[in-house]
Amino acid sequence: MWFIQVLFWKWKQCRTLSGLFDVGFQLLLAILPFHVIMTVFFQEKVGIPFFTFYKEIILFAMGVALCIKIFKKEIFPRFERIDWLILAYIAWLSLVTAFHPNPLAHLVYGGRYDFEFFLAFLLIRHGASLLEHRPMYYVRIFLVSASAALGIGILVRWVFGETILLHFGFSGNLSNWMFGGSIPIYHGIDQANVRRFQGIFDGPNPAGFFIILYIGVLAMYFKSAKKYYFLLGLWGCLLLGVLVYTYSRSAILGFFAGFGTVILYFLPTLWKKHRAAMFWSIPFLVIFLGLFYLKFETTIHNIVLRDGSTKGHFERAVTGIERAKDKPLGSGLASAGPAYRFVKQPEPNESLYEGGNKTDEDYYIPESWFIQQLVEGGIVGFALFVAIIGTLALQLIRKNVFLFGSFVGMNIMNLVLHSYESSYISLLLFMILALVLYYDTPRFRQE
Repeated sequence: MWFIQVLFWKWKQCRTLSGLFDVGFQLLLAILPFHVIMTVFFQEKVGIPFFTFYKEIILFAMGVALCIKIFKKEIFPRFERIDWLILAYIAWLSLVTAFHPNPLAHLVYGGRYDFEFFLAFLLIRHGASLLEHRPMYYVRIFLVSASAALGIGILVRWVFGETILLHFGFSGNLSNWMFGGSIPIYHGIDQANVRRFQGIFDGPNPAGFFIILYIGVLAMYFKSAKKYYFLLGLWGCLLLGVLVYTYSRSAILGFFAGFGTVILYFLPTLWKKHRAAMFWSIPFLVIFLGLFYLKFETTIHNIVLRDGSTKGHFERAVTGIERAKDKPLGSGLASAGPAYRFVKQPEPNESLYEGGNKTDEDYYIPESWFIQQLVEGGIVGFALFVAIIGTLALQLIRKNVFLFGSFVGMNIMNLVLHSYESSYISLLLFMILALVLYYDTPRFRQE
């Protein structure tokens, strides 16, 4: 009954433009952590095609509400450097793509991957005055939903077993994702005999990407709540263990890069007030690493080094750099990275790692979001993207160091992966960034 009442109250809110914008934002924060399992279920089990576009529909409705408010001169957007950088980035990529033989498809699919999250960022940044609550209200919605998603994922991995995901439309074709097919219930590692944690997400790397974002937002929200520090510490240790069980080298590297950034920021305070705790943490870290080594002693080489995987990543990155050299002004959207699969489609239900498709993957996937920017946007597009990320990082470190740490870690992942391709996580990241950085603080009202 309470659920129906909440839905009715939210529906009444949508009668106004401000209410529509606010409810749309809340829906995205609540739904996106469950995006993968929802999409797989409704597309594979229920048979609703293109269900994944629900988030674009919500963003479009929010955009219409904001545009009407601007047209009525009820909102006066103020453009700053970050706005011009993002608009210049989108314009440049669109211009380069316009010279492609099939520009519309490349613009639609490529833009959905490359700058949809930037558009969502601008939407929240300029529509913040339409939000009806304090920023932490929205952060709390995300944390509740994300905690539930991670908790369910942990239960799936260690209590119910991943086979339960078969009932939601996931694929039993382990470790082998196919274009046009469903997501496997889990991935393994060749010759290591391990099941990588992915929970209800679409893979171990996205799961790690999500955990890094979640930890930063969690620390930001509870930074002054000392009475919860012990429980948060236990939960954090559990999440670190879960992160390790993704066996995602990029995620573990990203986590320690972000964590190290936060530690460096607080190092003077930690050294002055918590020196003993710092020293005591060293043996715990050594014990943790020792236990990890003992558990995987016979397969540690295949888990950590993965010679074949590392070699493949390196060769693809070199191919990407060579492609960028050939076209220094860029090849256009969807000419590199995951979006290429939609404009140069493999055969339905054919593995991307068999036959001729492996050749395509080696050519089009440079294994780095930053190299992808070089290929698609050339020197100009790459420079604009780096300038956007750098500007946000500089603003963020002044605002909240915990979220800054997550941002650092997530971009470290993108140096060696296409992690921003997980659009549901990228949308969450950049909408939260816009909320934290640009919410109009004089508008805060007591709740």
